[in-house]
Amino acid sequence: MAETQVKTVRASETVSPYGPGAIVDILGQSFMVPTGDRWPSSKVRRPVESDRLAEALGVDDLWAAPTTHTPENQKTPGLEFERFPSWLFCQVCRRMTRWSRSLETGGIPLCQEDSCDGRLVPMRFVAVCTTASHIADIPWAEWLHRTHEGDCTSNDRLRFEASEGRSEGLSSLQVRCDRCGHRRSLGDMRRDVFSAEGFTCLGKQPWERDWGTCGKPIDPQQRGATSLHFADTVSAIDIPVVESRDDADAEKLRNHAFWVALRAAVDPAQRDMLADQIAKDTGVAAAAVLAAAVPPGAPDGVDIRATRSSLQADEYEAFVAAIQGTAPTADFLTRPTRLRRDRGDAGDGLASLISDIVMVDRLRDVRAVLGFRRYTPDAELISAVPSAPHERKWLPAVEGYGEGIFLRFSGDAVRAWAQQGAVQTRGTTLTAHQNASKLGARLHITSPEYILLHTFSHLLMRELAFGSGYSAASIRERIYDESDGDYGLFLYTTSSDVEGTLGGLVRQGEPDLLVASIIRALEQAAWCPNDPVCIESEAQSIDGLNLAACHACCLSPETSCESQNLMLDRSLIVGSDEVRGFFGPVLDAILGQRVDPRGREGSGS
Repeated sequence: MAETQVKTVRASETVSPYGPGAIVDILGQSFMVPTGDRWPSSKVRRPVESDRLAEALGVDDLWAAPTTHTPENQKTPGLEFERFPSWLFCQVCRRMTRWSRSLETGGIPLCQEDSCDGRLVPMRFVAVCTTASHIADIPWAEWLHRTHEGDCTSNDRLRFEASEGRSEGLSSLQVRCDRCGHRRSLGDMRRDVFSAEGFTCLGKQPWERDWGTCGKPIDPQQRGATSLHFADTVSAIDIPVVESRDDADAEKLRNHAFWVALRAAVDPAQRDMLADQIAKDTGVAAAAVLAAAVPPGAPDGVDIRATRSSLQADEYEAFVAAIQGTAPTADFLTRPTRLRRDRGDAGDGLASLISDIVMVDRLRDVRAVLGFRRYTPDAELISAVPSAPHERKWLPAVEGYGEGIFLRFSGDAVRAWAQQGAVQTRGTTLTAHQNASKLGARLHITSPEYILLHTFSHLLMRELAFGSGYSAASIRERIYDESDGDYGLFLYTTSSDVEGTLGGLVRQGEPDLLVASIIRALEQAAWCPNDPVCIESEAQSIDGLNLAACHACCLSPETSCESQNLMLDRSLIVGSDEVRGFFGPVLDAILGQRVDPRGREGSGS
């Protein structure tokens, strides 16, 4: 019998990147994370407290996945992932096997062929619904025999092997049936062929046992394709209470016995009746009760862009309050400071562009996943937790504790710079690309100001990763581009440990160290290894949603960026032949000057 192996993922990864619907590779095996309705009961799940985030997402509770240090102990069950794809093939004899739960041993799947004990690995292709976000195995036996004139339908004697001859690419691979000898090249595996041969979506996810009635076209995709999973996640940082919010009324509504029923009610008359009763009991106006209740179908109906904007607006207010001396809270410890203007070097120029700094020694970040889509970003959203009427709505979430640096930009300086005709032209170009892109609705509304802040954030993150002691993938960004002309960015890192992180990032927020980091970031950005191609590019990346930005100069790990490494333009930072960069005067000031890692000046040749 195969030796049992413990296969685990970190609790912090159960929202991103391994949230519901995602494929996770563990020890060479492939699994899929089920939706929350397949999670263990709330008795073993851990509650995650964040009223602000739960209210914004229209749910009653946030729960973290159960964790255990003894996975073999059935009294503390963890998440049960689904093996996917279920079609496996042997690395030795190449026989294909349709794996089932009855064959599971807790160890690595082994070949079922007599006299062969080769290891089974997952097939490379899966079938994805082009509209409704379903996914399933390729119907290998049916696909293979669809071009065979005989009556063989065997699915237990298939082999996945190299084609004969000198074919290249997918044409160099084939599936062969040992019973009838028929073979078919993977070069035939195209979407139009699947549709022409009558293959359609079965309307289900791998963890569901019953077929649906979808019938939409399917497209074969490689198992590792990024298009198999687009997650909708939203996060919120714990901040002091925002005075403009009426928390007392919100608490009354959440605690009312009819609140859950109102949130789940479908009939308008029933909703009005419940709202009237809640209003009578709480003293809150019925209209306000209805406005606070999220319409049925949430979180599917949540406007991600608007929700993120609202949450970040509150956070920006909290940072401004910290600058003004508001006392910190237990999980929002802040120290405001500013760049000195008496340095006599490039730091003086930076001080006129970056008005304030807030060093956050401790923060708490809560991240929740609403659901996922497949194939295209505008496909149907599958809720992370399908819910039934009259049940409390909840979402998977994780919490992290850490540190960060907030930079507030001078509103006057940003507005004056953004009024340039060349700046507006580049912003208009990206706006047009965003409007034409399927990804556009998932991204922040484009403006020259946002592109400036976002690009500078990426440049600074890359530099801070060298001095802070944290990997680039562990540093995240939040961009604050407020409609009233306030601009800022927050770079932070978190850990699932309640003790938080070690202080390496916030240390880089000390004025002298920060100036040195910014100067080095600008020096690196002034010349990209791919210039002049990069700086002169009119469109890069997906749907042309980047201008002067590439892997060599601006792009960050996917876990760091809030906009999928899009909406970037380095020329707005350092300038080009067509446009004056926001930090252009600072770059002019540091020509011939060097700043060492301790922030001390030195002459340069």
